Amino acid sequence: MPVKERTVTQKAERLAALYNMVPNLFWSLVNLAPAVYYFYLHLPLTWLWIVIPAYLFPSFFPAILLDRLSAGNSRHWYQQLGVHLILEYVQQGRLINRMVRNRYPAYRIVYDKTTIRRKIKETYVFERFHLGLLLAFLPLTGHALWNAHWLWVVVLLLCNFLYNVYPVLLQQYVRLRLRRLLQ
Repeated sequence: MPVKERTVTQKAERLAALYNMVPNLFWSLVNLAPAVYYFYLHLPLTWLWIVIPAYLFPSFFPAILLDRLSAGNSRHWYQQLGVHLILEYVQQGRLINRMVRNRYPAYRIVYDKTTIRRKIKETYVFERFHLGLLLAFLPLTGHALWNAHWLWVVVLLLCNFLYNVYPVLLQQYVRLRLRRLLQ
């Protein structure tokens, strides 16, 4: 790859990284702030001995286990759940890619089999992350339920669903799409 072309690619990747920070920061603040605030208000620090191991547990899951735990085997199933719709508003989603391509039309996330395989591995990392947070939210939600903090139960369930359940499904959906490209 010529030097000028490499520089343009690097600039496009930097711009994409900058643009990707916006949805990442937004979704993280909106969905993690209530959990942190609930923890601060209602739980002693000793609960971290429950929350942290719950969060770390999925990081030890091998890829084959994540594949077995996948919710569906067809893109159609995920599309019926609307998973494809959230691809518009997430990191490396359609909106971000369109914005980067407006400035750098040749920009692509996946452009050969090597990058496809790398992106598949990346989906496992993101899936483990969101599974960990999903499990970390459960003790908080359980505490809110046990103590009849009904509004908190609803808020924590909603945040867990939006920030963790849907992203786990999204990673599985993206993996299905990428594997199809390898065939």
